[in-house]
Amino acid sequence: MRVAVAASDSRVAGGHFAHAPKFLVFEVSGSTWRLVEERSNPLAAVPDIDAGELAEEEIVHAHGMHGPMKYAFLRENVLPDADVVVAGGACATSVAYFLSEGAKIVFAEPGTPAGEVVEAIAKAKGDLPELGYYEAGEIRNLEEE
Repeated sequence: MRVAVAASDSRVAGGHFAHAPKFLVFEVSGSTWRLVEERSNPLAAVPDIDAGELAEEEIVHAHGMHGPMKYAFLRENVLPDADVVVAGGACATSVAYFLSEGAKIVFAEPGTPAGEVVEAIAKAKGDLPELGYYEAGEIRNLEEE
């Protein structure tokens, strides 16, 4: 299983995962895990329309993507092998898109060490909810809360 952690350093990044400067990609096998790669996020600095930073026409003209197009780009070009995405935050559209692509989403408090969350994912041995959150060393089902 491949786990991609939206990160600013070795910790879970705050804010929307699509704006994280990088993704730490871990390989999880049974109860063991290891960091296999760091991937840059080419869309980290692309502002969102709903943030009010640029008009929609400016974003589409400058970057050629927004919303589902942006998430499709991330999935196809940055996270094609991610089975699980760990993030400090995300919008409903990005969550729906990645869930529809077969990825699971786990939320964690921004600043949480990435390895701590991946350790909990490994401990779950693949028995993860589709939409979960990390708390007190465990992955819990967000939809049951």
